Amino acid sequence: MSPETEPNEPSTTENFDDLYYFSEFWQDLPWSPWVPFDAPKEFWYIPNEPGIYRIRPVGKEFLMYVSETNRTLHQRLNELRQNLRRTDLMPWNDPDTSAAALWAWRDAEGFAYECSAAPLDASPAGRRAMESFLLYQYRQEVGESPLCNFGRFHPRYRKSTNKKENLRGGKLKEDHKDNPAGWPSIPPLPPVGKPGDENWMDLEWTEGKTLTAENIENVAPGAGLYLLMDAGTDEILYIGQSEDCRKRLLGHSRKEWDERGIRFSYQILGERVLLHNLRELENDLIGNFFENSRKSPEFQFRAST
Repeated sequence: MSPETEPNEPSTTENFDDLYYFSEFWQDLPWSPWVPFDAPKEFWYIPNEPGIYRIRPVGKEFLMYVSETNRTLHQRLNELRQNLRRTDLMPWNDPDTSAAALWAWRDAEGFAYECSAAPLDASPAGRRAMESFLLYQYRQEVGESPLCNFGRFHPRYRKSTNKKENLRGGKLKEDHKDNPAGWPSIPPLPPVGKPGDENWMDLEWTEGKTLTAENIENVAPGAGLYLLMDAGTDEILYIGQSEDCRKRLLGHSRKEWDERGIRFSYQILGERVLLHNLRELENDLIGNFFENSRKSPEFQFRAST
């Protein structure tokens, strides 16, 4: 919602106008102008509706963060910029999990941030599906993820805990090893085939089997990705990742799934895979599923899964 007296139009980074993920038309959403976090009046360009938002460093050609909110975008982003006002203390990890990561990068690199937002009239699951789709598209365009999505963090900083645990994050000492969450983004999966194909996203999916403890015992050890499908229709109902696929699938086998028969298929990626890399690949699958069907898998964003 705009104020009665229109503020000056926010400035744009003209050198990057050809970057689609910076444009006001990215993926056909009605994006607001880019507004600096420290703007006194221009912040009213951020809509007073739920939706999607993106954050970038001023003068840089990449995104820091993409997310959704069921509160108003103006309230969400205003709260975030307030959390970042202190330069001497890293914010807590709650209620905003992105604030600490944004603070660390600003402290290390001197970044100033701008944001842009798009209202989205959708269910909570619909907004989360759009968030996944935008992150998938960004990864396809850029070859990596925004610096603060999927639990990514600056390699030379440790993250604050929540307020209850009361441990502030900050810069690591020189003799400390890098934070693994700061290790590189994994390249995006190529959009090969369609959901359900045996080579979907250029992976080698195992033949689908009924989700029973007996069948799960034969799952190879290690970290990887998996699909849960309706046993009658083969429709993908859920896409997941785990550092221990066998254990995670056993947990799924104990759930009701609306009394439907469930089959599973999986791809083991290695004995150990960094958590943010697993999340990136899981999101690639969800984003491509959305691209093909304009919805997320039925159980993807249900709290009970």
